[in-house]
Amino acid sequence: MPTQENSFRPYSEVITGSIIYGTIGVFLDRVQDMSVGSVLFCRLFFGLCMIFFYLLLSGSLEQLRPGRNRKYLLLLGFLNAVTGICYFSAIRYSGISVAVLLLYTAPVYVNLLAPSILGERSNSKSFLPLFLSLAGVLLIARPGEIMGNLSSGSDFMKGLLFGLLSGLSFGTTIVTIRYLRHDYTGISQTFWLTGISLLFMLPSALSTPVPVYFRNFNTLLLFGLTITFAAILYLKGISGIRAQTGSILALLEPVSGIFFDTAVLKNPLYASTLLGCVLILTAAYLVSRARPTDEAQADSPSSSLA
Repeated sequence: MPTQENSFRPYSEVITGSIIYGTIGVFLDRVQDMSVGSVLFCRLFFGLCMIFFYLLLSGSLEQLRPGRNRKYLLLLGFLNAVTGICYFSAIRYSGISVAVLLLYTAPVYVNLLAPSILGERSNSKSFLPLFLSLAGVLLIARPGEIMGNLSSGSDFMKGLLFGLLSGLSFGTTIVTIRYLRHDYTGISQTFWLTGISLLFMLPSALSTPVPVYFRNFNTLLLFGLTITFAAILYLKGISGIRAQTGSILALLEPVSGIFFDTAVLKNPLYASTLLGCVLILTAAYLVSRARPTDEAQADSPSSSLA
């Protein structure tokens, strides 16, 4: 019988990781004269080093030994690269509000894919949190501005396309992580998806002049270590809860991003944004109160993957 503390730990790890992810906008604001691909390469490189030395010092390198379902590790790395490139490109072409809106359509894809792929039973109790969270994201994104910008030209439409792809790939990533939970630990998945993603970012990294890297070194180093720590927490936590629940808890990231955007970058806070954050926090609270037996049922022999 798991203790109350242990049963809540996966939720707290996903929540903490999602909040830390919200600092991405602050780091991107500090990086100068670098393409999306080169920034992602540096973040992934420093993160990979962090994971390797942690496992080396703790004597846990055996966790990195590839086991079953290796092809899904390749898929995970590819999806991670696609999500990062598309998300940051969406920010560049159509702004943070639209990018956040489309990235966090991921819970919709997860709720569609998880029952058939993972064998997770559709839970009517998840509909209310899902509705609240998506409504919150819509308010944060201020749809009126989105509709007004549709006539602004091809760049905005590019942003919409990138944003839709980021949401689809992010949702598929959550499902894949959950699928691999019995074969690889959270930190092992983080290592492999980071290392494989590096290969996709290499062309962009090689096209960036070396002096630009030196000018941004301190920011890039802190960026890589911070976001990798968040990724480890998130992947460790989501391995212990339902994919549908984890995808809703991940919606805390835009709330965190809005906070850092206002507190650190001094951008204005709108009433609709504040209301949207309240709805998302309410949804996160509802799913975090789920009974531990609800999560256990997802791992029972009735699962199609058991």
